[in-house]
Amino acid sequence: MSKGNSDPAPAGSVVLKKAAPRRAAEPSWAQILATTVKLSVLRRLRAGHQRRLAAWRWRLPALLLALALVAMILLRVTGAFAGTPSAVTRAASPGSSPAGAGTSSPAAVTQARSQAAAWIAAQVSGNAIIACYPDMCAALQARGVAAGRLMPLQDSAASPLGASVMVTSPSVRSQLVDQYAPALIASFGSGDARIEVRAAEAGGAAAYQAALRADLAARRSAGSQLLRNGRIQFSAGDAARLRAGEVDSRLLATLAALASQYTFRVTAFGDASPGAQVPFREVTITSTGRNAAADLAAAQAIARAQAPPYLPAYATVQSAGGQPVLSIEFAAPSPLGLLTALSLSK
Repeated sequence: MSKGNSDPAPAGSVVLKKAAPRRAAEPSWAQILATTVKLSVLRRLRAGHQRRLAAWRWRLPALLLALALVAMILLRVTGAFAGTPSAVTRAASPGSSPAGAGTSSPAAVTQARSQAAAWIAAQVSGNAIIACYPDMCAALQARGVAAGRLMPLQDSAASPLGASVMVTSPSVRSQLVDQYAPALIASFGSGDARIEVRAAEAGGAAAYQAALRADLAARRSAGSQLLRNGRIQFSAGDAARLRAGEVDSRLLATLAALASQYTFRVTAFGDASPGAQVPFREVTITSTGRNAAADLAAAQAIARAQAPPYLPAYATVQSAGGQPVLSIEFAAPSPLGLLTALSLSK
């Protein structure tokens, strides 16, 4: 990262390229059966003679085994096991009994699931592989997420290894979240209806926290450099966000690249994810030059000419309050470590 905004980028650093010249809940069946068996056995024990009691002691395991087999059959029929169609149409995920069943209404669970699916479809990178439980996978497909991007998790112990995003289910709290997906990037609902969208990070929670601390320090430093750049204007609130490291690394790099060509004003940062403290991934800018529309169109071309991870999800020029503005947004999740390989220059 360069010491000053006027210094040229050091050899070997990664910089954003310029655009090419413009060309034109009820009790489960298992609970009901267990209670029924218990009451039936107790009645028989109280009514029987000691001799019959002794006989029951060896018959009881066989009876319980038979009833357990019946329970398994009923659970399959009702769709409580993984892979059955009714397990998707009902709210319950397979392989686990709902946590705190009955404390959240089905409507609350459905609403949280719908909100999460809509946010993922609109905000998560189109190349991301998403690990999800069958109920959530079904909701994502209904929102247009391709089945090829989904990694169904059949039970609470299923590994999401290979996915870049993991979505928890209200009825399954995976024990592997810290190991595979320690980064919360959004959440919807509350209590036992809460759905979490998490970014998968190699190395687990400890490695993720260390990488997050380093990335936050780099974002704070880069933000402070941008504030010293005379070609960009910020409001007091946006300046505070930059100093706090609350802006996505890809946005910081993009703003630095645009400031090497044009003068402009940042009117807002946006797209902080619901229910999670993550960097802002969207910026809206307006030109302070005499040819505002032309400058913003050229800046849009620069943004669209980038390669991943610096290619935004969209870069659009539109009118706001009678003047043209350029909105640039990057997809979730925000990557860590980019600023260690990128020099921000004026």
